[in-house]
Amino acid sequence: MSMIQEQAMQLLQQLPDEKIQAIITLATDEIKLMRLSDADRLERKKAALASLENLKLDLPEGFDADKEYAEAMEEKYGTAD
Repeated sequence: MSMIQEQAMQLLQQLPDEKIQAIITLATDEIKLMRLSDADRLERKKAALASLENLKLDLPEGFDADKEYAEAMEEKYGTAD
């Protein structure tokens, strides 16, 4: 058990049962929110990937992305020579 968990346990032992029930309710709600947040984040990532996969890019035949990138970098920053 971590130090913070031990501290929480010591504090819980000092509280009456009705206060502990409120903390249990709060912790349960927080766990549910964390799970929803993770699921929502995953769904947004999946939707973004699907959107990217559906893009119809009209690139010219023989398009070389690496060559275009190298030329753009040279144009912007010059050569290292």
